[in-house]
Amino acid sequence: MATEVIQDVEPLMPSGGYPADVLALADELPKLAGRLEGLLAPETAKTVSRLMRLTNSYFSHLIEGEFIEPAGLESRVRIEQRKELRLSASTHIQAQESLERALSHYRNATWDVLFHRDMLCRVHHRLFTGVAKNGLRLKDGRILVPGEMRDQAQQNVVVGNHSAPSWKSVDQLIRRMQQIYGQAPDPRSRLLSALAYHHRLAFVHPFEDGNGRLARMMTHLQLMKLGIGSPLWSISRGIARVQGEYFDCLRAADRLTRGALVESGQPTHAGLIEFVRFMLLICKGEINYMSEAMGVKTLRERLERIVRYEPRFVDAGVKQEAARALHLLLIQGEVARADFKVYLGLKERTAIEQLQALIKLDVVEAPSPKSRALYPSLPVWLSQLIFPDLFRRYG
Repeated sequence: MATEVIQDVEPLMPSGGYPADVLALADELPKLAGRLEGLLAPETAKTVSRLMRLTNSYFSHLIEGEFIEPAGLESRVRIEQRKELRLSASTHIQAQESLERALSHYRNATWDVLFHRDMLCRVHHRLFTGVAKNGLRLKDGRILVPGEMRDQAQQNVVVGNHSAPSWKSVDQLIRRMQQIYGQAPDPRSRLLSALAYHHRLAFVHPFEDGNGRLARMMTHLQLMKLGIGSPLWSISRGIARVQGEYFDCLRAADRLTRGALVESGQPTHAGLIEFVRFMLLICKGEINYMSEAMGVKTLRERLERIVRYEPRFVDAGVKQEAARALHLLLIQGEVARADFKVYLGLKERTAIEQLQALIKLDVVEAPSPKSRALYPSLPVWLSQLIFPDLFRRYG
């Protein structure tokens, strides 16, 4: 491999290693992620996962300057907005679920597979296949081919002030990153490699378009492989909250690939270290956000206020006793119909009417009118009340 090509993405790792505070953050994340996982019963986790895939799609598009009304992403809700944009957002949700399922199915796949060219092509293809033609149109009028890298299309690109490496070097750079990042030997170094890779992948810009969404999805999948990432929190939300700083960090790390020198005359690695630190803090913030929201005391207090004051509950005649029953349903994840009525603490006929009202509001899920088991449901309107600022537009 030509040295001049390799230098396009070097340094891939800091020569002196990461500083102590970055290593401490890397060691802290698995513990925080484990705590979040432990808060949720399996069925509740499935419900939250559906919500967070929607959240991830919403913010991933928002980062690209595309706003979608959150409620419009629910399959059962139809809000008037551009059809092609809604289709793109729905494709993103389905792609994430499909990729997570594949990752779980092939759990014995080696770490380096997640950096392989074929994996990148597969993820890009999944993210953009099914998107409307207008959503795939490039600046020159051509249509983006999902999964086709720039070396196949023989296209160079300029994004803002960034001139991506020549299309002729894309394959070599992808292989070099797999060689370095894919061979990280332990969980901590793999976490740091995944976050450094996020930047270097965005820098190489292997596809003509869609590289931002690709980089965020690859990071999500790599964190899942490490047991840190999960559908229970959204890295795209974290990035969108500090989007300006995110792009500043990307640009700062870009500069060191162009030979920025420190006084010693050696290439500086400070930009790459700062980017990894920044991403670790984003992950920590989002995991803590979800952990706090799903904490027993916080969840109970919010549900009590929501049932008391939210017009949908008031207009449906839902009684305050429903807050306790909904709280227990979310905590346990699955409750027998008879037990739920006991949790309401009301007379039989009133309890039946209250349960019917909650099912109609879509905050309780009953697979059939006579099903014995009930499950929690989190429509967007309720989620926005339980998780304050979940869909807030920052910047």
